[in-house]
Amino acid sequence: MKEKDPSKILERYSLYDLAGWMEYFKKSPAVLLVVDPQNDVLDEKGTLSFWQVWKHARENKAVDNIKRLIPLCREKGIPIIWAKQYRLSGGKDIFPGTFDGDLLSLIRTIIPDAFMQGTWETEIYENLADFIDPKDIIIGKHGSSMFEGTNLEKYLKNLETKVLMVTGFLTDFCVEATVRSACDKGYLAVTIKDACATQNEEIHQKALKRMGRLIGPVIDSDNMINLLKEYETPVSAKSERRFELNEVGKRMAEGISLNDIVGWPQYSRKDNAALLVIDAQNDNLHEKGSLNLMGTWKLAKETGAVENVKKLVKTCQESGVRIFWIKQNRLSKGKDIFPDTFDAKIMGLVHGTLPNAFLGDTWDTDIYDELKHLIKKDELVIEKPGWNAFETTPLQRYLNHLGINTLIVCGFLTDFCVESTVRSASDKGFLTVVASDACATSTQEDHNMALERFDRLIGPVVDSETLVRIIKEL
Repeated sequence: MKEKDPSKILERYSLYDLAGWMEYFKKSPAVLLVVDPQNDVLDEKGTLSFWQVWKHARENKAVDNIKRLIPLCREKGIPIIWAKQYRLSGGKDIFPGTFDGDLLSLIRTIIPDAFMQGTWETEIYENLADFIDPKDIIIGKHGSSMFEGTNLEKYLKNLETKVLMVTGFLTDFCVEATVRSACDKGYLAVTIKDACATQNEEIHQKALKRMGRLIGPVIDSDNMINLLKEYETPVSAKSERRFELNEVGKRMAEGISLNDIVGWPQYSRKDNAALLVIDAQNDNLHEKGSLNLMGTWKLAKETGAVENVKKLVKTCQESGVRIFWIKQNRLSKGKDIFPDTFDAKIMGLVHGTLPNAFLGDTWDTDIYDELKHLIKKDELVIEKPGWNAFETTPLQRYLNHLGINTLIVCGFLTDFCVESTVRSASDKGFLTVVASDACATSTQEDHNMALERFDRLIGPVVDSETLVRIIKEL
Protein backbone atom coordinates (compact mmCIF):
# COMPACT_ATOMS: atom_id res chain seq x y z
CA MET A 1 0.00 0.00 0.00
CA LYS A 2 1.75 3.15 -1.25
CA GLU A 3 -0.75 5.71 -0.03
CA LYS A 4 0.47 7.45 3.17
CA ASP A 5 -2.19 10.12 3.73
CA PRO A 6 -4.50 8.67 6.47
CA SER A 7 -7.60 10.38 5.04
CA LYS A 8 -6.94 8.89 1.60
CA ILE A 9 -6.27 5.45 3.06
CA LEU A 10 -9.65 5.45 4.83
CA GLU A 11 -11.36 6.60 1.62
CA ARG A 12 -9.87 3.77 -0.42
CA TYR A 13 -9.57 0.95 2.11
CA SER A 14 -11.55 -0.53 4.99
CA LEU A 15 -9.79 -0.07 8.31
CA TYR A 16 -11.02 -3.53 9.30
CA ASP A 17 -9.73 -5.16 6.13
CA LEU A 18 -6.32 -3.58 6.71
CA ALA A 19 -6.33 -4.95 10.25
CA GLY A 20 -7.11 -8.46 8.98
CA TRP A 21 -10.49 -9.00 10.61
CA MET A 22 -11.24 -12.12 8.57
CA GLU A 23 -8.33 -14.07 10.04
CA TYR A 24 -9.38 -12.92 13.52
CA PHE A 25 -12.95 -14.05 12.82
CA LYS A 26 -11.93 -17.55 11.74
CA LYS A 27 -10.40 -18.28 15.13
CA SER A 28 -12.76 -16.41 17.47
CA PRO A 29 -15.94 -17.56 19.24
CA ALA A 30 -18.81 -16.03 17.27
CA VAL A 31 -22.57 -15.55 17.57
CA LEU A 32 -25.16 -14.79 14.87
CA LEU A 33 -27.61 -12.03 15.81
CA VAL A 34 -30.92 -11.71 13.96
CA VAL A 35 -32.34 -8.30 14.86
CA ASP A 36 -36.13 -7.74 14.79
CA PRO A 37 -37.18 -10.12 11.99
CA GLN A 38 -40.83 -9.61 12.87
CA ASN A 39 -44.16 -9.40 11.09
CA ASP A 40 -44.74 -5.68 11.56
CA VAL A 41 -41.83 -4.84 9.23
CA LEU A 42 -41.45 -7.97 7.07
CA ASP A 43 -45.04 -8.78 6.20
CA GLU A 44 -46.75 -6.49 3.72
CA LYS A 45 -49.80 -6.58 6.01
CA GLY A 46 -47.79 -5.54 9.06
CA THR A 47 -48.56 -2.33 10.92
CA LEU A 48 -45.28 -0.81 9.73
CA SER A 49 -45.67 -1.94 6.14
CA PHE A 50 -45.82 1.71 4.99
CA TRP A 51 -42.03 1.85 5.56
CA GLN A 52 -41.79 -0.79 2.83
CA VAL A 53 -39.03 -2.66 4.61
CA TRP A 54 -40.75 -5.83 3.43
CA LYS A 55 -40.29 -4.65 -0.14
CA HIS A 56 -36.60 -3.82 0.25
CA ALA A 57 -36.05 -7.14 2.06
CA ARG A 58 -37.51 -8.95 -0.94
CA GLU A 59 -35.45 -6.96 -3.40
CA ASN A 60 -32.12 -7.68 -1.73
CA LYS A 61 -33.21 -11.17 -0.56
CA ALA A 62 -32.38 -10.35 3.07
CA VAL A 63 -34.68 -13.02 4.52
CA ASP A 64 -33.40 -15.68 2.11
CA ASN A 65 -29.80 -14.79 2.97
CA ILE A 66 -30.49 -15.08 6.71
CA LYS A 67 -31.94 -18.52 5.98
CA ARG A 68 -28.78 -19.45 4.07
CA LEU A 69 -26.56 -18.42 6.98
CA ILE A 70 -28.42 -20.23 9.77
CA PRO A 71 -27.71 -23.88 8.78
CA LEU A 72 -24.01 -23.19 8.29
CA CYS A 73 -23.81 -21.42 11.65
CA ARG A 74 -25.43 -24.42 13.32
CA GLU A 75 -23.00 -26.76 11.56
CA LYS A 76 -20.08 -24.69 12.85
CA GLY A 77 -21.45 -24.55 16.40
CA ILE A 78 -22.17 -20.81 16.24
CA PRO A 79 -25.07 -19.89 18.58
CA ILE A 80 -27.99 -17.90 17.17
CA ILE A 81 -29.73 -15.16 19.15
CA TRP A 82 -32.93 -13.53 17.88
CA ALA A 83 -34.38 -10.19 18.95
CA LYS A 84 -37.97 -8.97 18.95
CA GLN A 85 -38.78 -5.32 19.60
CA TYR A 86 -41.94 -4.59 21.53
CA ARG A 87 -43.37 -2.50 24.31
CA LEU A 88 -45.41 -3.98 27.16
CA SER A 89 -48.99 -5.03 26.51
CA GLY A 90 -51.78 -2.91 27.89
CA GLY A 91 -49.64 0.20 27.71
CA LYS A 92 -47.99 -0.55 31.07
CA ASP A 93 -44.84 1.25 29.99
CA ILE A 94 -46.62 4.31 28.59
CA PHE A 95 -45.96 6.61 31.52
CA PRO A 96 -48.26 9.65 31.61
CA GLY A 97 -46.69 13.05 31.27
CA THR A 98 -43.46 11.78 29.65
CA PHE A 99 -42.39 12.47 26.08
CA ASP A 100 -41.86 8.75 25.49
CA GLY A 101 -45.36 7.96 26.78
CA ASP A 102 -47.02 10.66 24.73
CA LEU A 103 -45.09 9.70 21.59
CA LEU A 104 -46.08 6.05 21.89
CA SER A 105 -49.69 7.09 22.56
CA LEU A 106 -49.59 9.17 19.39
CA ILE A 107 -48.21 6.25 17.38
CA ARG A 108 -50.90 3.92 18.74
CA THR A 109 -53.61 6.46 17.89
CA ILE A 110 -52.55 5.96 14.28
CA ILE A 111 -51.48 2.29 14.56
CA PRO A 112 -53.23 0.60 17.52
CA ASP A 113 -51.03 -2.52 17.68
CA ALA A 114 -47.70 -0.82 16.94
CA PHE A 115 -44.85 -2.48 18.92
CA MET A 116 -47.39 -4.26 21.13
CA GLN A 117 -46.20 -7.28 23.10
CA GLY A 118 -48.11 -10.52 22.55
CA THR A 119 -49.49 -9.60 19.12
CA TRP A 120 -48.93 -11.16 15.69
CA GLU A 121 -47.16 -7.92 14.75
CA THR A 122 -44.18 -8.47 17.04
CA GLU A 123 -43.82 -12.20 16.50
CA ILE A 124 -41.00 -13.58 14.34
CA TYR A 125 -41.88 -13.42 10.64
CA GLU A 126 -43.40 -16.76 9.66
CA ASN A 127 -40.95 -17.21 6.77
CA LEU A 128 -38.16 -17.28 9.39
CA ALA A 129 -39.96 -18.77 12.39
CA ASP A 130 -39.41 -22.32 11.12
CA PHE A 131 -35.65 -21.73 11.31
CA ILE A 132 -35.70 -21.15 15.07
CA ASP A 133 -34.20 -24.03 17.04
CA PRO A 134 -35.41 -24.72 20.60
CA LYS A 135 -31.86 -24.02 21.81
CA ASP A 136 -31.81 -20.55 20.23
CA ILE A 137 -32.23 -17.57 22.52
CA ILE A 138 -34.98 -15.05 21.76
CA ILE A 139 -34.57 -11.66 23.43
CA GLY A 140 -37.34 -9.13 23.88
CA LYS A 141 -36.06 -5.57 23.69
CA HIS A 142 -37.75 -2.22 24.15
CA GLY A 143 -35.32 0.06 22.33
CA SER A 144 -33.07 0.12 19.28
CA SER A 145 -29.93 -1.63 20.49
CA MET A 146 -30.07 -5.35 21.29
CA PHE A 147 -27.85 -4.61 24.30
CA GLU A 148 -29.94 -1.93 25.96
CA GLY A 149 -31.99 -3.29 28.87
CA THR A 150 -31.46 -6.95 27.94
CA ASN A 151 -29.35 -9.91 29.08
CA LEU A 152 -27.52 -10.12 25.76
CA GLU A 153 -24.10 -9.21 27.13
CA LYS A 154 -24.40 -11.77 29.93
CA TYR A 155 -25.19 -14.47 27.36
CA LEU A 156 -22.24 -13.38 25.21
CA LYS A 157 -19.96 -13.46 28.27
CA ASN A 158 -20.98 -17.03 29.10
CA LEU A 159 -20.46 -18.03 25.46
CA GLU A 160 -16.99 -16.36 25.51
CA THR A 161 -18.03 -14.44 22.40
CA LYS A 162 -15.60 -12.14 20.63
CA VAL A 163 -17.32 -11.69 17.24
CA LEU A 164 -20.93 -10.84 16.36
CA MET A 165 -22.38 -11.52 12.93
CA VAL A 166 -25.25 -9.05 12.66
CA THR A 167 -28.30 -9.40 10.42
CA GLY A 168 -31.84 -8.06 10.59
CA PHE A 169 -34.04 -4.99 10.34
CA LEU A 170 -33.93 -1.97 10.00
CA THR A 171 -30.37 -1.47 8.81
CA ASP A 172 -30.16 2.17 9.89
CA PHE A 173 -32.02 1.79 13.17
CA CYS A 174 -31.91 -1.38 15.27
CA VAL A 175 -29.14 -3.08 13.30
CA GLU A 176 -26.92 0.00 13.34
CA ALA A 177 -27.68 0.71 17.02
CA THR A 178 -26.71 -2.85 17.92
CA VAL A 179 -23.49 -2.73 15.88
CA ARG A 180 -22.52 0.61 17.43
CA SER A 181 -23.14 -0.74 20.96
CA ALA A 182 -21.13 -3.88 20.19
CA CYS A 183 -18.21 -1.80 18.93
CA ASP A 184 -18.24 0.38 22.04
CA LYS A 185 -18.32 -2.71 24.25
CA GLY A 186 -15.24 -4.20 22.63
CA TYR A 187 -16.74 -6.77 20.25
CA LEU A 188 -15.94 -7.16 16.57
CA ALA A 189 -19.37 -6.68 14.96
CA VAL A 190 -19.67 -7.80 11.33
CA THR A 191 -22.70 -6.54 9.40
CA ILE A 192 -23.92 -8.84 6.64
CA LYS A 193 -25.20 -6.27 4.22
CA ASP A 194 -27.60 -8.35 2.11
CA ALA A 195 -29.03 -10.01 5.21
CA CYS A 196 -30.35 -6.62 6.40
CA ALA A 197 -32.91 -4.24 4.97
CA THR A 198 -34.57 -0.90 5.66
CA GLN A 199 -36.94 1.52 3.88
CA ASN A 200 -34.99 1.63 0.63
CA GLU A 201 -31.61 0.87 -0.92
CA GLU A 202 -30.28 4.43 -0.62
CA ILE A 203 -30.83 4.60 3.15
CA HIS A 204 -29.50 1.05 3.46
CA GLN A 205 -26.25 1.85 1.63
CA LYS A 206 -25.64 5.05 3.61
CA ALA A 207 -25.98 3.11 6.87
CA LEU A 208 -23.59 0.42 5.64
CA LYS A 209 -21.06 3.07 4.65
CA ARG A 210 -21.23 4.64 8.14
CA MET A 211 -20.71 1.31 9.85
CA GLY A 212 -17.99 0.12 7.50
CA ARG A 213 -15.81 3.19 8.00
CA LEU A 214 -15.02 2.94 11.71
CA ILE A 215 -17.64 0.82 13.51
CA GLY A 216 -17.32 -2.69 12.05
CA PRO A 217 -16.68 -4.60 8.82
CA VAL A 218 -19.42 -5.00 6.22
CA ILE A 219 -19.60 -8.11 4.04
CA ASP A 220 -22.15 -9.78 1.74
CA SER A 221 -23.66 -13.18 2.51
CA ASP A 222 -21.78 -15.05 -0.25
CA ASN A 223 -18.42 -13.97 1.16
CA MET A 224 -19.63 -14.55 4.71
CA ILE A 225 -20.60 -18.10 3.79
CA ASN A 226 -17.18 -18.69 2.23
CA LEU A 227 -15.57 -17.33 5.37
CA LEU A 228 -17.74 -19.54 7.56
CA LYS A 229 -16.52 -22.60 5.66
CA GLU A 230 -13.03 -21.78 6.95
CA TYR A 231 -14.24 -21.03 10.47
CA GLU A 232 -12.41 -23.03 13.13
CA THR A 233 -15.13 -24.24 15.46
CA PRO A 234 -13.87 -23.71 19.03
CA VAL A 235 -12.90 -27.00 20.66
CA SER A 236 -15.31 -27.62 23.48
CA ALA A 237 -15.70 -30.37 26.01
CA LYS A 238 -18.77 -28.69 27.43
CA SER A 239 -21.60 -30.94 28.51
CA GLU A 240 -24.50 -30.53 30.88
CA ARG A 241 -23.57 -31.68 34.35
CA ARG A 242 -25.88 -33.58 36.67
CA PHE A 243 -25.74 -33.45 40.46
CA GLU A 244 -27.06 -36.07 42.90
CA LEU A 245 -29.19 -34.38 45.55
CA ASN A 246 -28.13 -36.58 48.48
CA GLU A 247 -24.44 -36.11 47.70
CA VAL A 248 -24.87 -32.35 47.42
CA GLY A 249 -26.73 -32.25 50.72
CA LYS A 250 -24.04 -34.32 52.41
CA ARG A 251 -21.24 -32.04 51.21
CA MET A 252 -23.14 -28.90 52.20
CA ALA A 253 -23.63 -30.40 55.67
CA GLU A 254 -19.84 -30.66 55.83
CA GLY A 255 -19.64 -26.90 55.30
CA ILE A 256 -18.72 -27.06 51.61
CA SER A 257 -20.30 -24.28 49.53
CA LEU A 258 -22.10 -24.68 46.21
CA ASN A 259 -19.18 -22.91 44.54
CA ASP A 260 -16.75 -25.58 45.73
CA ILE A 261 -19.11 -28.42 44.84
CA VAL A 262 -19.28 -27.11 41.28
CA GLY A 263 -15.48 -26.90 41.24
CA TRP A 264 -15.07 -23.31 40.09
CA PRO A 265 -11.29 -23.39 39.23
CA GLN A 266 -11.95 -25.61 36.20
CA TYR A 267 -13.58 -22.66 34.43
CA SER A 268 -10.54 -20.41 34.73
CA ARG A 269 -7.34 -20.08 32.70
CA LYS A 270 -4.46 -17.63 32.79
CA ASP A 271 -5.66 -16.02 29.56
CA ASN A 272 -9.27 -15.57 30.69
CA ALA A 273 -8.67 -14.38 34.27
CA ALA A 274 -7.90 -10.98 35.75
CA LEU A 275 -7.22 -9.55 39.20
CA LEU A 276 -9.13 -6.44 40.27
CA VAL A 277 -7.57 -4.41 43.10
CA ILE A 278 -10.36 -2.19 44.39
CA ASP A 279 -9.66 1.19 46.02
CA ALA A 280 -6.31 0.33 47.58
CA GLN A 281 -5.70 4.03 48.14
CA ASN A 282 -4.32 6.29 50.81
CA ASP A 283 -7.66 7.59 52.06
CA ASN A 284 -8.67 4.03 53.06
CA LEU A 285 -5.34 2.46 53.99
CA HIS A 286 -3.16 5.17 55.51
CA GLU A 287 -3.72 6.17 59.12
CA LYS A 288 -3.55 9.82 58.00
CA GLY A 289 -5.95 9.28 55.10
CA SER A 290 -9.11 11.37 54.84
CA LEU A 291 -11.27 8.31 55.67
CA ASN A 292 -9.16 7.16 58.62
CA LEU A 293 -12.11 7.59 61.00
CA MET A 294 -13.74 4.52 59.35
CA GLY A 295 -10.96 2.35 60.72
CA THR A 296 -10.36 0.32 57.59
CA TRP A 297 -6.63 1.09 57.69
CA LYS A 298 -6.42 -0.42 61.15
CA LEU A 299 -8.30 -3.63 60.31
CA ALA A 300 -6.34 -4.02 57.06
CA LYS A 301 -3.11 -3.81 59.05
CA GLU A 302 -4.25 -6.19 61.79
CA THR A 303 -5.49 -8.85 59.35
CA GLY A 304 -2.61 -8.59 56.90
CA ALA A 305 -4.95 -7.62 54.05
CA VAL A 306 -2.42 -5.31 52.37
CA GLU A 307 0.29 -7.98 52.53
CA ASN A 308 -2.12 -10.47 50.98
CA VAL A 309 -2.93 -8.01 48.18
CA LYS A 310 0.82 -7.80 47.54
CA LYS A 311 1.05 -11.62 47.33
CA LEU A 312 -1.81 -11.80 44.84
CA VAL A 313 -0.41 -8.99 42.71
CA LYS A 314 3.06 -10.54 42.55
CA THR A 315 1.66 -14.01 41.80
CA CYS A 316 -0.52 -12.68 38.98
CA GLN A 317 2.37 -10.71 37.51
CA GLU A 318 4.62 -13.78 37.59
CA SER A 319 1.89 -16.00 36.13
CA GLY A 320 0.77 -13.64 33.37
CA VAL A 321 -2.69 -12.94 34.81
CA ARG A 322 -3.90 -9.41 33.99
CA ILE A 323 -4.23 -6.85 36.77
CA PHE A 324 -6.56 -3.84 36.88
CA TRP A 325 -6.17 -1.24 39.62
CA ILE A 326 -9.38 0.59 40.48
CA LYS A 327 -9.54 3.80 42.46
CA GLN A 328 -12.47 5.90 43.55
CA ASN A 329 -12.36 9.61 43.07
CA ARG A 330 -14.46 12.50 41.89
CA LEU A 331 -13.02 15.07 39.51
CA SER A 332 -10.36 17.38 40.92
CA LYS A 333 -11.64 20.53 42.59
CA GLY A 334 -15.13 19.02 42.70
CA LYS A 335 -15.98 19.80 39.06
CA ASP A 336 -18.53 16.96 38.99
CA ILE A 337 -20.24 18.02 42.21
CA PHE A 338 -23.04 20.04 40.68
CA PRO A 339 -24.75 22.79 42.72
CA ASP A 340 -28.35 22.31 43.85
CA THR A 341 -28.23 18.51 43.49
CA PHE A 342 -28.71 15.99 46.28
CA ASP A 343 -25.23 14.68 45.49
CA ALA A 344 -23.86 18.17 46.20
CA LYS A 345 -25.63 18.21 49.58
CA ILE A 346 -24.08 14.86 50.53
CA MET A 347 -20.61 15.86 49.36
CA GLY A 348 -20.95 19.18 51.12
CA LEU A 349 -21.55 17.36 54.41
CA VAL A 350 -18.59 15.04 53.73
CA HIS A 351 -16.23 17.86 52.83
CA GLY A 352 -17.32 19.89 55.85
CA THR A 353 -15.47 17.31 57.95
CA LEU A 354 -13.11 15.72 55.44
CA PRO A 355 -12.03 18.42 52.91
CA ASN A 356 -10.08 16.12 50.54
CA ALA A 357 -12.35 13.08 50.65
CA PHE A 358 -12.80 11.43 47.21
CA LEU A 359 -11.27 14.32 45.27
CA GLY A 360 -9.09 13.47 42.29
CA ASP A 361 -5.47 14.55 41.91
CA THR A 362 -4.89 14.40 45.67
CA TRP A 363 -2.64 12.21 47.80
CA ASP A 364 -5.76 10.77 49.42
CA THR A 365 -7.12 9.14 46.27
CA ASP A 366 -3.75 7.96 44.99
CA ILE A 367 -2.83 4.27 45.31
CA TYR A 368 -1.55 3.43 48.80
CA ASP A 369 2.17 4.10 49.18
CA GLU A 370 2.98 0.47 50.05
CA LEU A 371 1.29 -0.83 46.88
CA LYS A 372 1.90 1.90 44.31
CA HIS A 373 5.39 0.71 43.41
CA LEU A 374 3.95 -2.68 42.37
CA ILE A 375 1.98 -1.20 39.46
CA LYS A 376 3.61 -2.08 36.15
CA LYS A 377 3.57 0.26 33.16
CA ASP A 378 1.21 -1.96 31.16
CA GLU A 379 -1.32 -2.26 34.00
CA LEU A 380 -4.36 0.00 33.85
CA VAL A 381 -5.51 2.24 36.67
CA ILE A 382 -9.23 2.91 36.23
CA GLU A 383 -10.96 5.77 38.02
CA LYS A 384 -14.57 5.48 39.14
CA PRO A 385 -16.88 8.09 40.68
CA GLY A 386 -19.01 5.64 42.71
CA TRP A 387 -18.87 2.25 44.44
CA ASN A 388 -19.13 -0.10 41.46
CA ALA A 389 -15.99 -0.47 39.28
CA PHE A 390 -18.18 -1.09 36.21
CA GLU A 391 -20.48 1.90 36.53
CA THR A 392 -19.56 4.68 34.06
CA THR A 393 -16.06 3.24 33.50
CA PRO A 394 -14.50 1.42 30.51
CA LEU A 395 -13.67 -1.66 32.63
CA GLN A 396 -16.05 -4.05 30.90
CA ARG A 397 -14.92 -2.91 27.44
CA TYR A 398 -11.32 -3.77 28.36
CA LEU A 399 -12.36 -7.13 29.80
CA ASN A 400 -14.32 -7.91 26.62
CA HIS A 401 -11.33 -7.04 24.45
CA LEU A 402 -9.18 -9.46 26.45
CA GLY A 403 -11.76 -12.24 26.61
CA ILE A 404 -11.77 -12.17 30.43
CA ASN A 405 -14.40 -14.38 32.09
CA THR A 406 -12.97 -14.87 35.60
CA LEU A 407 -12.38 -12.00 38.03
CA ILE A 408 -10.39 -12.38 41.23
CA VAL A 409 -11.36 -9.43 43.42
CA CYS A 410 -9.55 -7.94 46.39
CA GLY A 411 -9.52 -4.50 47.96
CA PHE A 412 -11.38 -2.06 50.15
CA LEU A 413 -14.02 -1.70 51.57
CA THR A 414 -15.38 -5.25 51.59
CA ASP A 415 -19.00 -4.26 52.08
CA PHE A 416 -18.98 -1.16 49.87
CA CYS A 417 -16.89 -0.93 46.70
CA VAL A 418 -15.79 -4.57 46.70
CA GLU A 419 -19.35 -5.79 47.24
CA SER A 420 -20.88 -3.47 44.63
CA THR A 421 -18.29 -4.55 42.06
CA VAL A 422 -18.66 -8.25 42.84
CA ARG A 423 -22.45 -8.15 42.62
CA SER A 424 -22.31 -6.29 39.30
CA ALA A 425 -19.67 -8.64 37.88
CA SER A 426 -21.74 -11.68 38.80
CA ASP A 427 -24.84 -10.17 37.18
CA LYS A 428 -22.81 -9.54 34.02
CA GLY A 429 -21.85 -13.21 33.74
CA PHE A 430 -18.33 -13.18 35.21
CA LEU A 431 -17.12 -15.94 37.50
CA THR A 432 -16.24 -13.69 40.43
CA VAL A 433 -13.89 -14.93 43.15
CA VAL A 434 -13.33 -12.85 46.30
CA ALA A 435 -9.99 -13.02 48.10
CA SER A 436 -11.31 -13.21 51.66
CA ASP A 437 -8.19 -12.07 53.52
CA ALA A 438 -7.11 -9.51 50.92
CA CYS A 439 -10.08 -7.27 51.71
CA ALA A 440 -11.05 -5.22 54.74
CA THR A 441 -13.68 -2.78 55.92
CA SER A 442 -14.55 -0.82 59.06
CA THR A 443 -15.19 -3.80 61.34
CA GLN A 444 -14.48 -7.53 61.26
CA GLU A 445 -18.21 -8.21 61.69
CA ASP A 446 -19.12 -6.19 58.58
CA HIS A 447 -16.31 -7.89 56.66
CA ASN A 448 -17.48 -11.39 57.65
CA MET A 449 -21.12 -10.65 56.85
CA ALA A 450 -20.18 -9.43 53.37
CA LEU A 451 -18.14 -12.57 52.71
CA GLU A 452 -21.08 -14.73 53.81
CA ARG A 453 -23.33 -12.93 51.32
CA PHE A 454 -20.82 -13.48 48.50
CA ASP A 455 -20.31 -17.17 49.18
CA ARG A 456 -24.01 -17.98 49.39
CA LEU A 457 -25.10 -17.02 45.89
CA ILE A 458 -22.68 -14.57 44.25
CA GLY A 459 -19.28 -16.23 43.92
CA PRO A 460 -16.53 -18.24 45.64
CA VAL A 461 -14.79 -16.78 48.69
CA VAL A 462 -11.21 -18.06 48.93
CA ASP A 463 -8.22 -17.17 51.10
CA SER A 464 -5.17 -15.67 49.43
CA GLU A 465 -2.87 -18.62 50.12
CA THR A 466 -5.24 -20.95 48.28
CA LEU A 467 -5.68 -18.42 45.49
CA VAL A 468 -1.93 -18.09 45.03
CA ARG A 469 -1.69 -21.87 44.60
CA ILE A 470 -4.64 -21.96 42.18
CA ILE A 471 -3.29 -19.04 40.11
CA LYS A 472 0.07 -20.79 39.76
CA GLU A 473 -1.72 -23.94 38.54
CA LEU A 474 -3.93 -22.19 35.98
